Parts: sequence; structure tokens; C-alpha cells
Amino acid sequence: MNAAEKGEIEFRMERDLNLDEVAALYLEAGWIAEPVDMDVLRAMLEGSYAVSAAFRNGRLVGMMRAFSDGVSDAYMLDLVVLKAFRGRGIGREILERLAAFLKNKGCDWVLCVGAPGTETFYAKTSGKKMDSFTPMRF
Repeated sequence: MNAAEKGEIEFRMERDLNLDEVAALYLEAGWIAEPVDMDVLRAMLEGSYAVSAAFRNGRLVGMMRAFSDGVSDAYMLDLVVLKAFRGRGIGREILERLAAFLKNKGCDWVLCVGAPGTETFYAKTSGKKMDSFTPMRF
């Protein structure tokens, strides 16, 4: 992302997000379907330990959330950026800010499971592939 683009994007840790804008992110990503259950989205945000978000002109353009006990372990999930803003480093900045926030709180075990096809993206982050571990879905 060039200097001018960075100046247009504001990053902050915030769980109190506009639910319509959150819904737009999840709809565009194909992670939810219409009709959107706003109570579910609200519960997702309220149940998150932290949310890293990106805004342009006050409008939400990307976010990632984390579950954590706040002292040792954390799981980062749901990294999503509007298609019009992808490829500018916004997603990576959202992720890195969230990881730094969690580490600053004392979490030394911060994990994220990337979907198939996201290997190239995550290779550009500070995260390290865990070859000796097996992610499990229940």
C-alpha cells in the first residue's frame, strides 16, 4: 500500500462496529447468507475478545476478530476485506495489529488457521507455519 492509500485507511481495535457494514463484509465473502441475522452478528462481535478493524472515511472495509482468555492463548479468525480494497496490504495490517495486541496482553500462543488457497497471503505475515501440528475440526 502506498503512502497516500495508507493515509486513507484508519486502523483501530474496536468491537462496537456498524452491524450493516459487518454484514456487508461477511456477505461479500460468502460466509453468511441473506437474510442476515443481526443478532448472530452482534453475538459474534460481543463474544470476541478483540476485533481489529480498518476504516476508510469512517466506513468499515475490513476486520479480523480473536477469541482469547486474555492471558496466554488466542485464536484469530474471520479476516475479511472488501474486494475493492484487497491487494493493498490492509488485510495483513489488520492481522499484524491484532497479533501484536494479543501478544502485548501476554498471549504467547496466538493461532490462526488459513483456508485452502491462502498460503501465499499468510506467508507474507509474521506468522510461521506449524508443520509439527495438526489442525483439527470438530
